[in-house]
Amino acid sequence: MFSKLFDSFLVHYLERFNDHCFSVKVGDNEYTIGEGTPEFTIRVNRDIPKKDLLVSGEPALGEAYMRKDIEIEGDLFKALCVVLGHVNKDSINKKVLSSLFNVGLKKKDQKQQVSSHYDLGNDFYSLWLDKTMSYSCAYFKHEDDSLEDAQYQKVHHILDKLYLKEGMTLLDIGCGWGFLLIEAARKYGVKGYGCTLSEEQWKKGQERIKEFGLKVKSKLELIDYRDVAASGRTSRSHRQRWYVGTCRSSQFPIVYGGCIHYVK
Repeated sequence: MFSKLFDSFLVHYLERFNDHCFSVKVGDNEYTIGEGTPEFTIRVNRDIPKKDLLVSGEPALGEAYMRKDIEIEGDLFKALCVVLGHVNKDSINKKVLSSLFNVGLKKKDQKQQVSSHYDLGNDFYSLWLDKTMSYSCAYFKHEDDSLEDAQYQKVHHILDKLYLKEGMTLLDIGCGWGFLLIEAARKYGVKGYGCTLSEEQWKKGQERIKEFGLKVKSKLELIDYRDVAASGRTSRSHRQRWYVGTCRSSQFPIVYGGCIHYVK
């Protein structure tokens, strides 16, 4: 059940996004933010903790979307641009939050950050990662699943959702050791392009691609994701995956649009 207090708080919170017109549906009530014809609708199915909205609003909205506490009706890309474009309107500790989440956005700084973490050596990571060398959340379907089982399940769950078809190209930004691209080529026959700033990941990825005989299908390059669109390469793609850490959210539509142009 929704309370009037929650309704009014959420609407007040979302009013900061009023440079675009959209609707908010909370229970039986509907509100319009901004002026004009609504471009999309945010349907609220369950309360979003007020503390989460105040302390870290964008992650709170993103997690609420993943839980289906909120749903987007209409133009999802437009909704993302509206929400992600308002990081500077957060009212709590702007300077502190900016220093925490927007550190080292220069290319040379990000290269150094990635290298200091991932270039500790593949032998080190192989001690505690599974054979897939996947450095992200796994998908455990059963209590007795191994980490390797769960990583395979995670990757194939992602690939199944992308509805990949032979002849498509998958762009993986921040591709790690290349496992997702390898599985995409093996299962779906699609071409893959991945970029990373880690020399150790790049070297190991190249070895794995050669091992599976996928040099024609899959390609990994040591390049900043912001240089992909400007690199002059040509490729066709229908699907892509985002896995980048410190991209300022206000830059997201620009970088995303550039990559979409690149892979078309």
